[in-house]
Amino acid sequence: MSLRTTAKRLAHKFGSLPALLRDCLRDTLAARTRSAAETRRTAIHEAGHAGLMIALGLSLVWVSIIPDVRGGTLGQAYCLEDYATAADLRTRNAIYLQYAMVYYAGAEAVRQLIPTDPDPDAGAASDEQYADEVIRHRIGGDARSIELLFSLAKRRCALLVEYYQPEIQALAGALEAELILSAKNARKVFKRSLAGRAVRPLTFKSDFTLH
Repeated sequence: MSLRTTAKRLAHKFGSLPALLRDCLRDTLAARTRSAAETRRTAIHEAGHAGLMIALGLSLVWVSIIPDVRGGTLGQAYCLEDYATAADLRTRNAIYLQYAMVYYAGAEAVRQLIPTDPDPDAGAASDEQYADEVIRHRIGGDARSIELLFSLAKRRCALLVEYYQPEIQALAGALEAELILSAKNARKVFKRSLAGRAVRPLTFKSDFTLH
């Protein structure tokens, strides 16, 4: 392939790069200029998601408190689709239930760690929708079974968040300082906190309701 052709293809592929850079700068500025209280709340929320992903052994990629101004989100914890490699339906459904627990964990972390917050569910509408999707449409079942799964996911989410409060707080502190953490760095923060407490991980993996 000639240099000219290569240059044309790259120009076509990355033609919107200046716009992407502008978006990145805008979003980072928004993160740096919001109030300390809002930053802390967002960090706790996203750390709740990331903390449970790590605790449950899900494939966290990164977690960020940089807002997406265009998309209307304050932060994000990004995970690979672990269910895609599940060997059977039972394992896949167990992973879906773990996803629901993770989706609920953002608001639950705010509820437990910022008890003065007047509305811990604020900003969690999409999380609720995702949890509804995986339980109602990915796992499925009759109405009673679905309601039991919602209750189970929320209850276990609350127990996990309570157990891992120190790790979630450690992740939130790192996010406040760095704005974004890779999976490697997030796990390092999580494991350091857990080792400092000298406790065993809590995952529910021995429970055949999940596996």
